[in-house]
Amino acid sequence: MLHRIAVLALAGALALPARAENPDDARQKALNQLENTKISLEFKDATLDEVVDFLHEVTKINFVMSKGVREKAQGDELRVTIRVNELPLKSALKLLLEMNDLAMIWSDGVLLIQTKEERGGDVKMEMIDVKDLMMKIQDFPGPELQLETTDDGIPTIGITEPEKPFESREGLESIIRNATGGDATWSRDGVSLTIENGLLIVAHNEETIKEVRRLIESLRQFK
Repeated sequence: MLHRIAVLALAGALALPARAENPDDARQKALNQLENTKISLEFKDATLDEVVDFLHEVTKINFVMSKGVREKAQGDELRVTIRVNELPLKSALKLLLEMNDLAMIWSDGVLLIQTKEERGGDVKMEMIDVKDLMMKIQDFPGPELQLETTDDGIPTIGITEPEKPFESREGLESIIRNATGGDATWSRDGVSLTIENGLLIVAHNEETIKEVRRLIESLRQFK
């Protein structure tokens, strides 16, 4: 039974302009809500359907349960008892899912709740704030000035623009992928690595996520 549920948006959360959203906009908005929303809720022996319905009602995020989750829910295997106060939404969702051995991914405009068997067993999702690294990526050195002389003997200043290691989030994604095993690590089904709005979203096993975290910390030492 649901006793109480309330959502408090953090001050300063980004509001997107009212317009038709493309898939990237919808994904980014959902990720912002997961990161920037705090939630207080209390459930006692509630069904997963009840939890998902109310989360959709208060967050407007679209949640969908997979076939495997539906089958478990119909068999009354999935019950939720939880009480949290002003917990980040992503942390609350993680608790709700882990207590029923479930996982969640972003797929086709919705947050899809799956069994771990459907997801790949050992795969988990983690978000890592890399806004500081993205800012560093844009902090390139200035152009190099060189004194040159024309054929007429007139001195001029030559400008050599510095090379940029990469100019977009794809560049940082590529570095992380290549440094953590390349295709051998990231080509399997159910795993992913992407950067959205300064958040690195990793879906992989625990050991690979730890390796990604170690790499991020190493990159920060060169700031």
